[in-house]
Amino acid sequence: MARKKKHKHHGEEEGGEAWLLPYSDLMTLLLAVFIVLFAVSKIDQSKAEEIADSFKGMMSQEQSVIPYDGDSIIKPIVNPDGTSQGGESGQEDTGVPREELEQYLGEEELVNMEELKDNLDHDFEEAEMEDAISTSIDQRGLVITLNNAILFDSGSAEIKPQYQESLVKIGNLINKVNNHIRVEGHTDNRPIVTSVYPSNWELSAARATRVVRLFISECDISPAKVVAVGYGEYKPIADNDTEEGRKKNRRIDIIILGERYNQLEEQYPVGNINN
Repeated sequence: MARKKKHKHHGEEEGGEAWLLPYSDLMTLLLAVFIVLFAVSKIDQSKAEEIADSFKGMMSQEQSVIPYDGDSIIKPIVNPDGTSQGGESGQEDTGVPREELEQYLGEEELVNMEELKDNLDHDFEEAEMEDAISTSIDQRGLVITLNNAILFDSGSAEIKPQYQESLVKIGNLINKVNNHIRVEGHTDNRPIVTSVYPSNWELSAARATRVVRLFISECDISPAKVVAVGYGEYKPIADNDTEEGRKKNRRIDIIILGERYNQLEEQYPVGNINN
């Protein structure tokens, strides 16, 4: 009997201490899980920082290498002191360093664009049009921006007679260079629905076409090197929620294209095509 009691007592001790093994295993597993989670969080953070740095570098490279598509505000040359060239003619400082433009356009082409820009700025000042016209140089080339308010009545694509002479002067100047010319029409986001222009697209395209027709008929610009584009409200350079912003968005952009864009335009065959 005594032996049986002793055996029974041993079994109770063994059963009472058995919980320590799974408990220690559980603690070990939990510790391992927390270590892994901590390590993973550190790795993800470092990877996230690396990705962010790479993304910043890629975006910086795109701004200096990829052709400018017109989605952003017009970007002028910026002097080393941070001021923009052409400020006297109303040009906005949007911060493209000259070194980037020189790298993209080439030193010789950039110098030619600057000389042409200076000539245009001088003529605009003499005609007292500097408040309504601005010039800038971006990756596309030389951009001449005209306020629609001085060229067209609201909802109209007919050029005001008093400003046709000024447009002819611009056309004669830009015709001296052998570059392709792009005339872009832009509006604000206020809808227009008329029997003639069902949307801002039609209105902006019609205005750009009127300018192109004037250049061809009065300035002898070759039709093969000028194109009219209507963007409507979809290429704003300012906030459409304010009247000042809408005024800036209602514009005509005349772009003397740089060499890279010239090459793209010249890929199209020229001449008669027999069917």
